[in-house]
Amino acid sequence: MFSMTFSGVIAYPVTPLLPGGGLDLDSLERSVARLARSGVSGIVVLGTSGLFAYLGPQERAQVVRTAVDAASGSGTPVGVGISAITTREVMQFAYSAENNGADGLVLSPVSYIPLVSQEIADQVETVASAMSLPLCLYNNPTTTGFTYPVELASELSWLDNVVAFKDTAASGRLFHSRQLLFAQQAEPGTVHGVSRDQLIVDEYPSAAWHSGMAALLAPEFVAFHRAVAEGRADDAAAWSAALHPLMHLMSQERPLSVLYALAEVCGVRTSAPRRPLLPIPSHSKRLLSDAVERLRSSAPSATFVAE
Repeated sequence: MFSMTFSGVIAYPVTPLLPGGGLDLDSLERSVARLARSGVSGIVVLGTSGLFAYLGPQERAQVVRTAVDAASGSGTPVGVGISAITTREVMQFAYSAENNGADGLVLSPVSYIPLVSQEIADQVETVASAMSLPLCLYNNPTTTGFTYPVELASELSWLDNVVAFKDTAASGRLFHSRQLLFAQQAEPGTVHGVSRDQLIVDEYPSAAWHSGMAALLAPEFVAFHRAVAEGRADDAAAWSAALHPLMHLMSQERPLSVLYALAEVCGVRTSAPRRPLLPIPSHSKRLLSDAVERLRSSAPSATFVAE
């Protein structure tokens, strides 16, 4: 078991499904094994990309076991999303993740009724006091209805095993302001990472880039992030320009459905996400395929892993 820092490129793979909606664990094993050796800094299953909200407890445990086994021996840590409606369920998923060999946990404030800061703090403190695994807090207002105040995330960062904050914002400028405030108030060493692929990471560099697309285009995302981290402005700008058309297409479609379509385009065997979510139109999928082909033929040099 590794000590997961949630820095670098953190990839969030989809949970592949069979045509009838069941888990395709063989496909998951292959995709995670390949991803674990692609150069990403970490993998997180059962995030939004991993369809956690649409899976039952036994299915979630199966996903964790499969992913941990697939990444074994690669040196790449595997984190697990543990978000759920109740704190009781969150704790059950946290214990299950730890027992199945996870290296870290990711927690967002999921609730039917949007939570307030005191309720978020209570949940995080409950998890942190009971678990030894590194914990990454996640601000995902689009799906949770709650925007993590930077002050709250900073306060919680002083808990012993809270090591990272996965953050997002409506614009790069707003993200940067949150980034600066977090750096001022959080425990030193706590990693502040960006979550939205559409944010301009070359303009506002971050220690971590959390991404579902990175699980499908790992060489490209790793090369882009390294160019930014190493201050190679021309390379970073070239990667930004190369990735922009595909990211723009992704932003025009239903979030989970388009990611599953991209997974198929990139060679992951899966069906569409479970209903009531519907697949994207076939013409949109063709556009994705064309955009991926153009990206791989015209992007700056990167070390690609064989399909």
